[in-house]
Amino acid sequence: MERISTTEPGRTRRRGLRGRHVAAATLTLAVTGLLGYAFWPVLTGAGEEDGRPDVARAAVPPVTVEAVVAQPVDFALRAEATGTLAPWRLSLLGAEASGRVMRRLVKEGDYVEAGALLLQLDDREARLRLEEAEASLLQARGEYAVRQTRDDGVLPLDTMRLAEARKVWTAAQTARAEGAISDEELETARRRYEAALLLGGSMREAMRRVVTGLAEAEQRVAQARLQLSRTRVTAPFAGRVADLKVEVGQHVSPGQALLTLLDDRRMKVEVDVLESDLVHLRRGATALVRLPSLADTVVAGTIHTINPRVDTKTGAGRVTVAVRNPSGRLLTGLFAYVALETRRLPERLVTPAEAVLVRQGRSLVFVVRNGRAQWQYVTLGPQSGDYVALEDGVAAGDTVAVAGHHALAHDAPVRVTAVRPAYAEERLRH
Repeated sequence: MERISTTEPGRTRRRGLRGRHVAAATLTLAVTGLLGYAFWPVLTGAGEEDGRPDVARAAVPPVTVEAVVAQPVDFALRAEATGTLAPWRLSLLGAEASGRVMRRLVKEGDYVEAGALLLQLDDREARLRLEEAEASLLQARGEYAVRQTRDDGVLPLDTMRLAEARKVWTAAQTARAEGAISDEELETARRRYEAALLLGGSMREAMRRVVTGLAEAEQRVAQARLQLSRTRVTAPFAGRVADLKVEVGQHVSPGQALLTLLDDRRMKVEVDVLESDLVHLRRGATALVRLPSLADTVVAGTIHTINPRVDTKTGAGRVTVAVRNPSGRLLTGLFAYVALETRRLPERLVTPAEAVLVRQGRSLVFVVRNGRAQWQYVTLGPQSGDYVALEDGVAAGDTVAVAGHHALAHDAPVRVTAVRPAYAEERLRH
């Protein structure tokens, strides 16, 4: 009888599976090899001619990019710091007299001119005291006029006696310095000279005012007017009202804080700058102030003052930056990033740093010529903030890709959709 094997079909199936696996692996290796051969020059730069990949011009749609046109500019190198906006002037206004608030003529955020009335306290008592003082002054003036008429008729100005007294007083001072007379004798000479002044010299009118009570009456009127003025709170300078802490009918006391006045038509930012950068700063140099809370708005400013003392503990010095605020959009207390000009390099080709790519450890940019992206190696110069100077590789007038260019290949077709300013800081300086 012939035997039939039960194991032969299983072996056949296993051999078939192994064959298919080998074929699939072989096909995968072949495809990988072809792809690597095709794209290896692009990825590694192998087989470059004149430093650029040799890529065939394939019929592919153009890549959309944004670009800048390189032009020589004065490139500002900047030191960075942080601070907060503050008004140019700030005054905390308080009560100078006690009393009840009768009128409040402002609210928070109001703009007022210098000298404007802000608050009015109850001034009835102060006005009564002024009227009383003015009445006393009128009486004293009458007495002074009568006394002057009488004295001018009988008491002529005795210039000879005054001159003699001045001579004696001068001689007494010299004698005392030499030790010839005592302190008591010097004092006697001084009294006689002052008496001569009162009776017949330039102080004669002053003596009349005192004797008749005119001088005292004038002082009482001046004091009453001062007390009346203290019932009015006025603006010492033009500005905006903030931190209002008083209502009509409220009783206030001397020294009590009532409101704050801000002169914020010009703002300032005080920042601490490291000594290595501080030594390069100068008054009047430009400063860029970026405000995150205002959608990263950048406003131009100038270096107003530089503190000549460096803090030995921190190694930094204080710098004050002035910023104009004509619209009032800038608010006190806003956080700010500040870039201070340390040096200015003339006639440099500058591009946004995002334009520069690194391939095989070398820096390059893509220059757009005739609708195609040309791979161009460059030598980088100083970098400041978001900008970098290009020492070579790019010429004035070249169009350099700055966005949408990261996956480009040499000689790839491109379409420029937007042309940005090559150096936006130039617009902010003016």
